[in-house]
Amino acid sequence: MIRVIKNIDIDDRYFFLKTEGSIEAKAGQFYMLRAWDNYPTLSRPISIYNVSDGLEFLIEERGEGTNLLRRLKEGDELKAYGPYGNSFDIDVKKVALVGGGVGTAPMYLTAKRIKEKNKNAEVKLYLGLDETTRLDEMFYDLKDLGVEIFVKRGGFITDIIDFKEEKLIYACGPEAMLENITKLSLKEGSICYVSLDTKMACGVGACLGCTCKTKNGNKRTCKEGPIFLGSDIYE
Repeated sequence: MIRVIKNIDIDDRYFFLKTEGSIEAKAGQFYMLRAWDNYPTLSRPISIYNVSDGLEFLIEERGEGTNLLRRLKEGDELKAYGPYGNSFDIDVKKVALVGGGVGTAPMYLTAKRIKEKNKNAEVKLYLGLDETTRLDEMFYDLKDLGVEIFVKRGGFITDIIDFKEEKLIYACGPEAMLENITKLSLKEGSICYVSLDTKMACGVGACLGCTCKTKNGNKRTCKEGPIFLGSDIYE
């Protein structure tokens, strides 16, 4: 069990949860969070937004489980299993990070880790958001590290990405967005890695509940993923 340090609303849909925890998580990994006993049955897989004197999460309230997480108060306890999953390669010289909706969350730590590894790395962050959310406010301090930030409200985030220019892309968000980015990347000879948002049960690869189809056979999103080469998922 770990304790809640902070839990604040960002807007009507999203909230910021900070807990105890000093584990050195990798960019793109996630935790299985649980703040209840028996119901809902499953814990909730939540991407790591940041690690800074604790674990930080950006969460979208989607149903009963995330509603219970949103109602936690400072000092309340919850269970956090992880970190799980593979991670984005941070040893890069140039990369475009693309996040859609709550899929923006893992891109904060990814950008931060890349810049920590190589302060001269060229990192562009593209945020695809709806017209009303304030989620973008959780990313602007990355500019202090030299990260370029581009925000697209409504429509398609792909409209503002130059796929001829961006030869390495990391993406997380709605599946339609991931598929579109992958296909546009392939068209221009770019490499794209996608982080899948899949319903999970155990988080450790035992139950096979999050299995996805790839060119190399079925893979467990929680174990072999959640990050895959886009061309292995989408043709």
